[in-house]
Amino acid sequence: MPTTTYIIRFAYRAPTHSAPYEEQEHTNLAAAWESFRLFAEPDSSEMYSQIELVEYDYTEATERMIARTEFGF
Repeated sequence: MPTTTYIIRFAYRAPTHSAPYEEQEHTNLAAAWESFRLFAEPDSSEMYSQIELVEYDYTEATERMIARTEFGF
């Protein structure tokens, strides 16, 4: 089992769900970066206020920010 995972967190602009955000989890950093880049586009600003890519270490239970983009309105 991997000890590290990469999480893309999408913060909704106007949360209508029971949660203010959703997450995608990747075990491979290259795949996580590719997914992050696909969503870190101006069109995403209609749905999301912020998108983050973080590294989560299961052994230490710590999270490290890799990238973040915020969309103004």
